[in-house]
Amino acid sequence: MNSLNSVVKRIMKMETETKNKIRVALYLRVSTGEQISGYGLEVQKEKLLAFVQSQDYSLEEKHIYSEEGFSGTLPVDSRPQLKQLFTDAQNKEFDVVLVYRLDRFFRKTTLLLGAIELLGNYNVGFRSTTEAFDTTSSTGKFMTTLLGAVAEMERETIRERTSNGKLCAAKAGKWVTGVPPFGFKVDKKTKKLLLVPEEVKIVQKLFKWLIDERLSLNELERRMNQMKIPTPYFTKVKKRTTNNYWYKRTIGRILTNEVYTGVFYYRKYKRPFNNLTSITDKNKLRPKEDWVQIETPVVISPETFELAKQQLMRNREFSKRNQKREYLYSKLIYCGKCNYKMFSGFQPPRKNWEHGNGRYYHGIYRKDDAVGTTKRCEWCPQYSEARLEPIWYCLKEILKNPQNMFHPLKQYIYKTENPKLTKIRLTEIETESSSISEKRDRANELYVNGQISKKQYEMYVSQYKNDEQKLKDETIHLHQLSTTKKEKEEREVSLKKVYEQIKNRLENVSYEEKQKIVFLFIERITLYAKEDYVNVVFRFPSYTKTTNISLVNGVSQEQKESFPLILDLKTISETERRQQIIKLNPLMYFPKTFVL
Repeated sequence: MNSLNSVVKRIMKMETETKNKIRVALYLRVSTGEQISGYGLEVQKEKLLAFVQSQDYSLEEKHIYSEEGFSGTLPVDSRPQLKQLFTDAQNKEFDVVLVYRLDRFFRKTTLLLGAIELLGNYNVGFRSTTEAFDTTSSTGKFMTTLLGAVAEMERETIRERTSNGKLCAAKAGKWVTGVPPFGFKVDKKTKKLLLVPEEVKIVQKLFKWLIDERLSLNELERRMNQMKIPTPYFTKVKKRTTNNYWYKRTIGRILTNEVYTGVFYYRKYKRPFNNLTSITDKNKLRPKEDWVQIETPVVISPETFELAKQQLMRNREFSKRNQKREYLYSKLIYCGKCNYKMFSGFQPPRKNWEHGNGRYYHGIYRKDDAVGTTKRCEWCPQYSEARLEPIWYCLKEILKNPQNMFHPLKQYIYKTENPKLTKIRLTEIETESSSISEKRDRANELYVNGQISKKQYEMYVSQYKNDEQKLKDETIHLHQLSTTKKEKEEREVSLKKVYEQIKNRLENVSYEEKQKIVFLFIERITLYAKEDYVNVVFRFPSYTKTTNISLVNGVSQEQKESFPLILDLKTISETERRQQIIKLNPLMYFPKTFVL
């Protein structure tokens, strides 16, 4: 180091004598792996300074540009020091750029030639101290191109060798994708993943909170930080000071990592991995023949991972974004005829009317001269939220008395199933589900082979998804009829615990809190407007802890999954609703002079 500094000082002292000398700039670069290979920054600097002194060039210290950890394939704008070099070259601050080797400048032929041409436009030359060429002649340009191609080929060879090495290691079951996921560590001898028990408990909590309590990533972030749970870096990097703060992107990366199910596929997804988008978008997948399966210790079941994925998709769908008002059943309600989701709307109540909130649900209305087509039914209704009040009342009755799950509520239940036909219908559903699965596989094959367009493919997939949802709901409904006595007792006990936590909030609950309770316990509502009833899919967790409505303070460690309940409920008909309105406010329809 002392010898290098003395050389620099000696060069600087000669500044007054170098007015007519060639002014040079030095560019030094190493990537992480190349520091060990003999191309370190200090080595390059020493060689270049010796060359400058031997050629009697002029050099200023500010024109030594050093970059560490940057790839030679990156363009100028992605390398801060190189970008500054080109800015100074444009300002005529030096005459020649010196590098130790051509590949220190660029490892891509196209970028190299473009950069040399740009320097030429600034009347700045380019020279390598270990490779003789002259960019001003045709022969020199050819040699530059040839050497650039060699540098690029060398890089591709290194990358191919590294890729093949990782592939062989992955096939042997070794972890090859860098830092192990939260909850794991790498065995130094076998290079395979091992569990970290204290971190595994945290991962299992995250999945349980997401599935059972339906928390958003923002709510999970808030809870993790309130509980001061150690973060991944805090637990892995003992000597490094961190702020020990959880971010929702970190949590999302954990909840979308299938490594916790006991099976991980190397090279399954295209890079970069984008959490939920990557695992739900088939276009983000590589061909199956490229996948390499790696067995890992099991943290959660595949079924739990699938439920977590569905809940994350539900959270994305239910995010409020720019919604101006709260709606009790927003994004939960579907038309029973066309099976499309209904939208929320608001219409200010009439003057002097205090018993309506103006909220309603509707489909897309189509005029006779409308342009385009829609799969919605011809009459997607407008339905007042006030007519759906029985849904809330029924939910309260079930929470107050869990036996109401199995003993129909006469004032609410619309119709019941014939138990004798249950087994027959379940068999039919299995056949229909298999048929839908075959149709989906056929659609995938046609799309991959280019026999149908993307629009047609999405149309088929959407239809199959709706059909499967109907069969799934019907299956759950039919299985309810054959619930065992033990299962009924367990569910009653679980709901009693839930009721104890929120009983003080059910009667005088605000509209916003009511909405949160509805979203916590209701999965889907299908409206049959002409018949004035709804099919409601309830889902009750084995325990409840929600920060939004502050239900409890403790965290249960039970591993039971939530259980569904599907009921057909009567709604308030238009006639009944009008009678209520007239009864509550007769002045709306009759002049004051006629009122006794």
